[in-house]
Amino acid sequence: MMGRTGEGASPIENPFVAGSTAERLYELLDRTNGARTAAELAARADRDRGAVRETLESFAALGIVTERRGPPSTYERNDRRFPRSEDGAAVLARERSLEELEARMDVLVDRVWRYQRRYDAETPLGVDGRTVDITPAALADWETARAELQRCERARRLRLREMVSGVESEEQR
Repeated sequence: MMGRTGEGASPIENPFVAGSTAERLYELLDRTNGARTAAELAARADRDRGAVRETLESFAALGIVTERRGPPSTYERNDRRFPRSEDGAAVLARERSLEELEARMDVLVDRVWRYQRRYDAETPLGVDGRTVDITPAALADWETARAELQRCERARRLRLREMVSGVESEEQR
């Protein structure tokens, strides 16, 4: 996963050892919005809760995440110290046609809808893991599909904006 340090900055490779809990958590945090408990992140990363908690504590010390103590403690990425990767929507808008984006969105909407129906929840966070048999891999796939759908929606809006701007520019000539 790539990160960036500011507008126009060079991308930085994930600095952690491949396959490690730190690498997996770093990549997960790049795709996660909002505060999460160590248990939630451990389930999504498919890693041991103790190892995730230890890694989160080191991330907090490095400034990668901010910790909010409380029952339970939550962790949230620190965008000032750990900026998000280049906006995937901008990349998609440059690389894909409007038709390709809409076709991909149809596939993703169907995938998200199947999860919602199967687990009777709007989002993965709404699933009661105590009463529903769901795997960390299924939760991760559902969250990935939702994130990709959001990127495609933003890319579609960017493409439409470009198309409208292009028409306006031609009309002004």
